[in-house]
Amino acid sequence: MKKGFTLIELLVVIAIIGILSSIVLAGIGQSRARARDVKRKMDLKQVQIAMELYFAKCDTYIVRQNCIGTAYGSGGWGWFNYSGYSGSAGAVAQGLVDNGVSSSVFIDPSGQISSNGVRTGYMVGAGTNYYTLWANLENPSTADTNTLNNCLSSGYDSYHSSYTPSARTNYCVSN
Repeated sequence: MKKGFTLIELLVVIAIIGILSSIVLAGIGQSRARARDVKRKMDLKQVQIAMELYFAKCDTYIVRQNCIGTAYGSGGWGWFNYSGYSGSAGAVAQGLVDNGVSSSVFIDPSGQISSNGVRTGYMVGAGTNYYTLWANLENPSTADTNTLNNCLSSGYDSYHSSYTPSARTNYCVSN
């Protein structure tokens, strides 16, 4: 009587382990993507609160230095964490902190503005009495993508409607 396993038995066991591990890893990847999407939505809710606090303080949603100075972002529009706009006071995210209405700078869980042509950072559009915040979810539901229609139908003029990053993002919130 031989002791041990045959080559075929070992190959079958290795194949089964490989299949099971790929199923587990795929599930973990999807869970992480869902967790990042939840964080994006929670971040935008926190930014909404900060924008409302800023409005109560400054009577506008265009984030400026000390309410009346140079605007952050690109005159109230742009990538939330991008500070390279010409003539800008810095990133809108930092402006909310500088004005004392947010305790932290919210950054997309990906840590990037774009990756392979896909926009991953948060974007803000603000005017005197309105704002819209956009994000790109990894696994958006139909309800998530429908938020774009709600944001675009909230009364913005044609310039802002054509400027919105709706082709590059799939989730938004506005006041």
